[in-house]
Amino acid sequence: MADEPRPKLKHPRPSLFRLKKMGGRYAWLCSILVLAILTGLPLREAGYGDLFGLLVVAILYSGANAATSAKVQRRHYVMMLTPVAAIDLWIMAFGGSDWLASAGALFHIGFLSFTGAAILGHITRAERMTLDTILGGVCVFLLIGVIFGYVFSMVETVFPGSLVQNNMQLKPTANASGQIERRPEAIYFSFITLTTVGYGDIVPARSLSRVLSILEALMGQIFLTTFLAFLVGNYLAQREFERVDETTLEDAVALVESEEAAATLEARDDFVGL
Repeated sequence: MADEPRPKLKHPRPSLFRLKKMGGRYAWLCSILVLAILTGLPLREAGYGDLFGLLVVAILYSGANAATSAKVQRRHYVMMLTPVAAIDLWIMAFGGSDWLASAGALFHIGFLSFTGAAILGHITRAERMTLDTILGGVCVFLLIGVIFGYVFSMVETVFPGSLVQNNMQLKPTANASGQIERRPEAIYFSFITLTTVGYGDIVPARSLSRVLSILEALMGQIFLTTFLAFLVGNYLAQREFERVDETTLEDAVALVESEEAAATLEARDDFVGL
């Protein structure tokens, strides 16, 4: 009776389109962050600045989901972000002073910083590097830019003239609800600083804002060239190791099969010889 062919042993290949099957935690948060970053200024200029506030609330909820996979802890995180979202929704619905928006921004900074730290903790404890792990690192990088955007927005409120656009102080538009309407400019300036592009249309004009700009630029470059590079390097090395391991395993199976075949032929020859 002929031996049945042994099935090929293959390692699963991760794909950007299978993040959910891989247990992906960060795809939604990354998508919302990119959407908010790219649409903040166009929405405000089109007169739909309140939609940016709703995107911010979605970022907070997505951050709570990405920070942990445990339902109990996730419920606690959602409870933590409730006052943050409530302040933004109140300002969008009824208006408010810059100081109220500054209090909301302070809560945003604290919660988003906590979210970034939780994601970093999960990534560093991961036993296996996946595309989802790298996406988590990208989320942390984007969160750094958003957090500094809120910091610059607060600094501009407390110390007007800290950021200057075309040699003029940043001012809210006619339909502004306090500081919320200045956040898109602050986030824009934050990412221009984080990526060290530096167009020069918005510049820091006071010592505090200049020091914060230096700090953000350093953090962005160090994070990209060390942590994200480390994640990508480990992911590529792991894939190469799995490929070599798979090839070695297939060779070992083929060797065993050839030895079994040789032993069968030898036994048959001995039987014929009898």
